[in-house]
Amino acid sequence: MRVIDANLNRAREGLRTAEEYARLVLEDAPAAQALKDVRKHVQACTEAFGPGLLAARDIEGDPGTRPEADDVRRGSERDIAAAGLKRAQEALRVVEEFAQLHSPAAAGAAAKARYAAYQAEQSLFVLTPQRAALASPVMVVFSNMAARDDWRDVLASLLDAGARLFQLREKDISARNFVAHVVAFKAVTRKHEATVIINDRADVAAATGANGVHLGQDDLDIVHARKILGPNALIGISTHDRAEALDAQDMGADYVGIGAMFHTDTKKVQSLGGPALVSTVRPGMNIPVFCIGGIRQDNVAKLVGHGARHIAVSSALLNASDPGAEYLALCKALGERA
Repeated sequence: MRVIDANLNRAREGLRTAEEYARLVLEDAPAAQALKDVRKHVQACTEAFGPGLLAARDIEGDPGTRPEADDVRRGSERDIAAAGLKRAQEALRVVEEFAQLHSPAAAGAAAKARYAAYQAEQSLFVLTPQRAALASPVMVVFSNMAARDDWRDVLASLLDAGARLFQLREKDISARNFVAHVVAFKAVTRKHEATVIINDRADVAAATGANGVHLGQDDLDIVHARKILGPNALIGISTHDRAEALDAQDMGADYVGIGAMFHTDTKKVQSLGGPALVSTVRPGMNIPVFCIGGIRQDNVAKLVGHGARHIAVSSALLNASDPGAEYLALCKALGERA
């Protein structure tokens, strides 16, 4: 019982440390709630033992008691949260094992708590950064870049300016060459923890470990895309009206693109919705809405006037003499920080 009591305390402490990181440092409500749910499982386990658990506690008789702070080094708030979660997971495993001697119900509750902690860890360190990336005001759409010798220079300029959300769109190269390009692209963006989404090709996204896929109305549906990429992948959908946008949201899309806003030579325009489409689509949308199509510094204000918060831009950035400066200018025009 002393073993169980000590490890339940350790689990609660570790979980609370991670929860405060999610709530107050990252301000990520879903991750914080996931950790709070784990603590509820731990509380259920604790209650299964009754008052005898607290009575078994013996601080003075514990040879492992350390009245002073542990001599540990943490490099960041993230490291603190990660260490707290690992402590909680290890402690819950100990509780699960020793609880078998006293209460199968408590052992089961400990197991549920442990697996919920694994899921919460994934939410905190995988899904949270991806959700943060989708808050970016500007998504950079790289198109027809695989053949350009200077794409690394363009990318470096954008990364230095703060760009962290990219979509790779290559329609005219083979799957093999596309994979090679994505691998090279991710090698540059990895140290910046940038998010890379692949246009159309869920197979390429899966093969390269990209963060997700962007699908058109005639591409693979969301359900099958998630079967290929897993539940944690970001999936965006191109939409042209309110009905398509709401349908994408209901199907589980993480964001939608709407457009085209303006005429563009980057791709063949199927539907020119214009800036007014933003005010038609955004009401009722709980996921980011990225405006796309012919967007430049001189027309962003028209989108903002209709409530735009996010834009996806290709040629205005890729063809700029200083892509990084152009990125910052677009962010400013949109009224957001980079």
